[in-house]
Amino acid sequence: MSKIKNIMVVGAHPDDVEFGVGGTIAKHIANGDKVHMIVMTNTESVDGTTGKTIRTKTQLEEEIHNSVQILGCTTQNCLPFKDLHVPFNFNSISKLEFLIKKYNIDTIYTHWEGDANQDHIATFKTTMSAARYVPNVYCYEQIPISRLYTNTFCPDYYVNITNTIEKKLKASRAHISQITKYKLTGLDVEENLEILARFRGVQAKCKYAEAFKIIKTVW
Repeated sequence: MSKIKNIMVVGAHPDDVEFGVGGTIAKHIANGDKVHMIVMTNTESVDGTTGKTIRTKTQLEEEIHNSVQILGCTTQNCLPFKDLHVPFNFNSISKLEFLIKKYNIDTIYTHWEGDANQDHIATFKTTMSAARYVPNVYCYEQIPISRLYTNTFCPDYYVNITNTIEKKLKASRAHISQITKYKLTGLDVEENLEILARFRGVQAKCKYAEAFKIIKTVW
């Protein structure tokens, strides 16, 4: 298989990409590939039931900047959609497709269709439509927190991230507002990310791995 050159990673929110595919991003960059990070939302994060602000727009911008600096992404773009209201429509598809063409993308990583978060599901659907001409499309796991879903994530592609797990965790820690949010509910996201990577590593016969569902891959 020829070397991948132009990678796009798509997440509904800041932190989704780092939590789901941070180790693989770091590996692509170490291999000399160009990685373009796309976040579907650019607004403050508000609790949908209490209305409490979880992450301000200023925090969002700072956390993304810090994470991108750690990973070394080539570019980073936030699309103009509201947290908790990511659409699946012509507007979201056309904006994402514009960037796919702009960067001549040949490989995309995005959310999994069985995810339990509504923004993640809309992002998956948007990506599937916008990426119809992209030869390699993979889905990453939902973050390891207490969420229910009816479809089991059954990976069929693994990336050994043993040499990049620390960079993944460091980039994830840049999203301090989200790490704190989950800690208040008794969840240690950083620990869970390490545990999940170790589990996938056991399956892949290496120390740490990230697992993916293949939508399409062309050899």
